[in-house]
Amino acid sequence: MDNIYLLVGMALYLIFIIFVGFIGAKKIKNLSDFAVAGESMGPIPLGLAFAASFFSAATFMGYVGYTYSWGASGLWIFIAIFGASTLGFILLAKGVRNKNTDLKSVSMADWLAKVYKSDVLRGLVSLVFIIQIFYIAGQLSAGGTLLSGMFEGLDYLPAVIIVTVVTVFYVTLGGLFSDVYTSIGQMCLMMFAGVFVFISAFWIFDGGIGEVVSNMAAQDSNLISVTNPDSLHMYSYAAIFGVLFIEFAFAGQPQLLNKIMALKNPKDMSKMIWTWIVASFCCLLVMFGGMYMRAIDPTLAVADNAVIEYVKLFHPIIGTILSIAIIAALMSTACGLMLVVSTCISNDFFLKTLVAHNVIKIEKTKAEKIAYIIAKIMPAILGLVSIYLIYNPPSFMGVMVWIGISAVSSATLAPLVCALLTPRLVNSKAAIAGAIVGEAVYVYTYLIAKIERSVMAAGAWGVIASFIVMYALALILNRKKLKAEKIDSELSIKED
Repeated sequence: MDNIYLLVGMALYLIFIIFVGFIGAKKIKNLSDFAVAGESMGPIPLGLAFAASFFSAATFMGYVGYTYSWGASGLWIFIAIFGASTLGFILLAKGVRNKNTDLKSVSMADWLAKVYKSDVLRGLVSLVFIIQIFYIAGQLSAGGTLLSGMFEGLDYLPAVIIVTVVTVFYVTLGGLFSDVYTSIGQMCLMMFAGVFVFISAFWIFDGGIGEVVSNMAAQDSNLISVTNPDSLHMYSYAAIFGVLFIEFAFAGQPQLLNKIMALKNPKDMSKMIWTWIVASFCCLLVMFGGMYMRAIDPTLAVADNAVIEYVKLFHPIIGTILSIAIIAALMSTACGLMLVVSTCISNDFFLKTLVAHNVIKIEKTKAEKIAYIIAKIMPAILGLVSIYLIYNPPSFMGVMVWIGISAVSSATLAPLVCALLTPRLVNSKAAIAGAIVGEAVYVYTYLIAKIERSVMAAGAWGVIASFIVMYALALILNRKKLKAEKIDSELSIKED
């Protein structure tokens, strides 16, 4: 690709996000403004921001790499996100925002702690959220891979550093205001990229998508099958169920819920959901690019580079727009994740745990100022740790991303769903036990025993285990509680 076009495009993009960062900085006065924009955002900007945080480099590079490597079976991810994740969004969003009208929480950990009246649960969830560093690192690695592939002479590590510095700068400067405002422009680029890549088959291939399918079938019949035994995630129907289930759980990720908490009027939730539906469909179309590139060249050494190579087939101006769209995808998600982890450490761990329980004795107003300072410096620390983790690029960026996602879902989805759908069964001990068991099942099946080769399916098994343990224990404990209350009531009547 002509570097001049890309340089100009990147310069314009940098000017845009820095400008928006300064606008956001003027609106931030405290930790609540930094984390949830003071609950002052409208439904369409937040719907676009929700989608921008959802569709990361995992979608535009990792999932395209899946369809390049494993063919049509990779499109189960399309179905899982557009179907299961949308269902999760619909079920969770309204309840979370309505409850937050009274709770005034700035993070998921804080929200769960207030609902379950448990600081132990807050501390546990805060610790789990730190694992999202793998998700952040995956985004920055994708940025480094993309830039080094587009700019001749630019190596991977310097490219990673450039992406990291820019991301840290604008999230530190403007918090969620910057995240949301930049996401509007970023999502427009991402939607264009998805639609353009999909329809490009009709002029790249004489026979359109039919020719793509024929070419892949000639290479390997598994590439056009519903399941693919070579796939890490779609090798069986059980694994596909796991993918569908964990994508449902993904809608409850903390970097997404903080967008929901920022909605000014809870009655506008339906507008936010419809914005997501349109944006998500357009973005997911980019996955077809992996199959197109497979039909053109099945010899790529790195599957995640499929979209980079495909972009090079177009005029430099179009290629520049598509490249910036991918950069926008990874930066918007990395920004949202940095916000969540920073808020988790500053608010949930420092302010609500250490200070609240007098582990650190300090006056409240001063503690809040320190918490705000911690939130502002944490993105830089997260950036440095991420660079260390991705010093050498991962084989599949999408797998690295899902290490963090599955870890969070395994511990948090069951308590979140219980609080929204079955509030009578809310029990802090059951929630804590479910979170611990869910996390343990995920870690054991995927990272220790390696029983499950799909990180997505392993996350689903962790979530299911968490649900079973939490609901079983909640029923037992609540039954004992009701029995004790009945006995106390009877004794009280006798005494009277």
